Amino acid sequence: MPILPLDDQLISQIAAGEVVERPASIVKELIENSLDAGAAHIEVEVEQGGLRRIVVDDDGDGIAPSELPMAVARHATSKISSLSQLEAVASLGFRGEALASIASVAELTVASCGPGAEHGWAVSPGRHDDARPAPQNRGTRVEVRELFARIPARRKFLRAPATELRHLRRAFNQLALSRFDIGFVLRHDGVELARLAPAADTAARLARVVRVLGKSFDEHAVAVDEAAAGLRLTGWVATPGFSRGQADLQYSYVNARPIRDRVFNHAVRLAYRDLLHNQRHPAYVLYLEVDPRQVDVNAHPAKAEVRFRQSRLVHEFVFRSVGRALAAVEATPHPARHVELPVREPAADTGPTAAPEPPAAAGPQPTRGFGFDTRPGVGDVAAAYRFQAPPEPTPAAAAAPAPEPDDTPALGYAIGQLHDIYILAQNRDGLILVDMHAAHERVLYEQLKAEYSSGEIACRRLLVPETLALAETEAAAVEQHGEALAAVGLDISRSGPTTALLRGVPALLADGDYIALARDVIGELDDGLRGADGVRDAIDDVLADMGCKAAVKAGRRLTLTEMNALLRDMEHTDRAGHCNHGRPSWIQVDMAGLDRLFMRGQ
Repeated sequence: MPILPLDDQLISQIAAGEVVERPASIVKELIENSLDAGAAHIEVEVEQGGLRRIVVDDDGDGIAPSELPMAVARHATSKISSLSQLEAVASLGFRGEALASIASVAELTVASCGPGAEHGWAVSPGRHDDARPAPQNRGTRVEVRELFARIPARRKFLRAPATELRHLRRAFNQLALSRFDIGFVLRHDGVELARLAPAADTAARLARVVRVLGKSFDEHAVAVDEAAAGLRLTGWVATPGFSRGQADLQYSYVNARPIRDRVFNHAVRLAYRDLLHNQRHPAYVLYLEVDPRQVDVNAHPAKAEVRFRQSRLVHEFVFRSVGRALAAVEATPHPARHVELPVREPAADTGPTAAPEPPAAAGPQPTRGFGFDTRPGVGDVAAAYRFQAPPEPTPAAAAAPAPEPDDTPALGYAIGQLHDIYILAQNRDGLILVDMHAAHERVLYEQLKAEYSSGEIACRRLLVPETLALAETEAAAVEQHGEALAAVGLDISRSGPTTALLRGVPALLADGDYIALARDVIGELDDGLRGADGVRDAIDDVLADMGCKAAVKAGRRLTLTEMNALLRDMEHTDRAGHCNHGRPSWIQVDMAGLDRLFMRGQ
């Protein structure tokens, strides 16, 4: 379409806003124009972090000489011409105000050459408003000089060149990851910072992602490719081991448009909810494809946010897709779980030394009700949740490691226990180390979630009800969410403005500190009074706490049968690679690493 001014009615429908905030926003707008023009190669050159000079040069379709003056006019564009087109925008730009806004705060020159033209034409708003001949290869070259030089009040709010360059590189990287079929180059003060060749296959695309997010991302990247209900999600998410202290490595796209959307981001975060520790943030590069008519890109002045017409459907789809991808690698060997052992020279031989005395045994350690409190009277309750372990082998058989047939399970077979904390197992690749508490905690949590969903968490009635003194808001939470409390095995009812009666507790924790548990649950629900989603989040926190309290503790000696039973349960448990608090539950040390440690073959 030719570049034409928009009519007043359409202008009023556009969420126009401040385009130029800093050099990074100029680079973003200009690269988007190049992509919309069908460019196959885009070069960006900046000086002093973009404060002095920005040049974006592409090999796209170019602009006709007669349209150049209109290209720098406000609200003039070739990308839409009606409200129906605005409601189904497929281009990155559509408001027709970027070049005009840039020209109002800096010196702007636009030179362009269309296909088949003998030479290019240029226009400089405010200096050369009419198009004039200019040397230019096919495509468009936009040069911006002295940003905010004529507006000192705004220039003083810009940061140092190094800081502005960081923002600029972020914008460049974000767009470079949006289109793998395009080549990109970035130079700063004559130094080439990035050169990204077009990526045709999946391996080359991941290589570009790794160039942007860092080499470690490659070891932790998990591919996502899901489609349903007219939606498709592709890309990569990082295992929790690559989590960050800030959300700086999160790249999300809708129909190749970079976005920051609360619905999308919350769905991804929710998929990591049981995997990330404390305030850690996941890293990901995800691409959502959706019918353009189902997404409103005209919802934010800076085009950074979108609005989905079926936000609940999108949220559920993204959450399930990312969750399935993470669950698929949590209990299987993955490069992120391989640990390189440091090679250290042995200390000088100083002669034989006396072996230390083994610690005195603390008495027999019963194994009844594996993984739970083994005090008298608790075993019967725990038995309902114990692992389905085969009969105990003879001492001779138990002492030998299990054979490794062709169908060796992913986590192998247990060969022993280290300091009554870690399980050692061997699989085809080498050595598996399992934190037994973290692993059992995850297994129990997932079991409790399944039982909660099916309404099967058992409740044991107390002989004498307990009176709980509560805050008024907590008592209100008990009254409001009685069904949610009953669903996790707690029979609690409000008995006064600031009191409640506890009549039943989860059978799993009937012999534990159930009063503390009840207070924790009520506190979680009090925080979750905002709605159903808050209640569900609170319930998940409660179930995680229950799993933690019931899991086998450090210092507990297990038999090989119990260890193998835990390994098998891990292999059939979602997200078994991390405990409920985000700590890793197992790692792999391959044979090559062990060989290097002992210099075998060297």
